[in-house]
Amino acid sequence: MPPDNWQTTFGGRLGMKYVDAGPGHAVAELTVLPEHCNPPGVCHGGALFTLADDTMGAAIHPLCPPGTVPTSAQVSVNYARSTRPGDLLRAEATVLSHGRTAAVLEARVLDTERRLVALVSASYMFVTARKPK
Repeated sequence: MPPDNWQTTFGGRLGMKYVDAGPGHAVAELTVLPEHCNPPGVCHGGALFTLADDTMGAAIHPLCPPGTVPTSAQVSVNYARSTRPGDLLRAEATVLSHGRTAAVLEARVLDTERRLVALVSASYMFVTARKPK
């Protein structure tokens, strides 16, 4: 599972909950709340991106070389359908390729009927971990 302190991060405060995570894969869920939405009442793309990005981070984190952490270097988001408050979203992330310095991942954000809400692909770099101040 993700590091113990993930609940205090942006994704944790958004309300994400991890269902499964291990080397190369992760699954997280988010129930859309009114505060996740833009003025017309549709879930903000930033909330969908955060769900996908954090889930991909959980999938790649155990595969990082010692002393490094993953950071997204390039991200492509394709939004397929809108969601509204009360909808339960599920992000399923998979590591497609990884080496010593970088990795390529994909996350699919799905609704309860397993319809595609967003498809996110990203490359992550492994960078030297900094000690908290």
